[in-house]
Amino acid sequence: MRGLPDPTSRLLVSAVARHRLGGAVPSPAAAFLLALIALPSLFWLVTLKRTTTYLVPEEWLMANVVDPFHLWVERTLPPLDALLVGISGLGSGWFVALGFAALGLMAIAKGRRDLAVILAAGTLAFPIEWALKFLTVQPQIGFGQLLSAIFDVGGVGLDDLADFPAGHALRATALYGLAAFCVARLSHDRRQGMTAYAVALALIGAISLTRIYLLAHYPLDVLGGWMAGGALVAIIVAVHVMRVDERLRARHGTGELAAPVRRVAVELEERDHRPAPAAPAGTTSAAAHDLSGDS
Repeated sequence: MRGLPDPTSRLLVSAVARHRLGGAVPSPAAAFLLALIALPSLFWLVTLKRTTTYLVPEEWLMANVVDPFHLWVERTLPPLDALLVGISGLGSGWFVALGFAALGLMAIAKGRRDLAVILAAGTLAFPIEWALKFLTVQPQIGFGQLLSAIFDVGGVGLDDLADFPAGHALRATALYGLAAFCVARLSHDRRQGMTAYAVALALIGAISLTRIYLLAHYPLDVLGGWMAGGALVAIIVAVHVMRVDERLRARHGTGELAAPVRRVAVELEERDHRPAPAAPAGTTSAAAHDLSGDS
């Protein structure tokens, strides 16, 4: 039985280019495939949310499972409840904005402006969230109301207007997904890159589940956040990897990636003690004496 293709495999122009992008960097084809799956799914969810507020299975799950569990933890395990609230804060708008800023400044300090550009592009998660909430809010609102909700004017925030998508899930996917990609980009060890992806997925999952636990969002809202954030990360990664691969191809075409010619210096004393070339057959003894280089 044939296995699934490796999402980190891509066309290489030379053996030197194999480790230029790290061992766990996905191929542009795999990243674009993820975006092609996420974007239609997101469009379907937006259409569903414009016509249906909640689904019956969601209502049953929240009323019969999540709400009793939340009340039980809150009453019997206050430290666990506080921990879950803290985990939820890792996806808040202020925390994610500061995270992008801190990581971007670190990348610039290390001389990696390409990674700083990637992290700056990740802040598009904020306007994407605003646009999706504006499209799905019922009844429809104006841009003035949306602007007021963005800045939480009068205590009315975005989540008070529309639940879809879950902003924490969207922002966490963008921040921790791109942070994991930067780790994989810098590391030539495939295991380090895969570990970074696993940690990012664990954080995204934990933050998203706490939003359901806190009764702030329904499962489809969280799914919408994943779809929007995943599509954003996939497109940013695909464009970046394609640009790097194209530069490598261009440099390979000009011969910059060719293996350099090594020249070995020979000391003069060693060169002076080389044996004299043998005299050609038929030469006289005088000619042979001249070829030997002796005076």
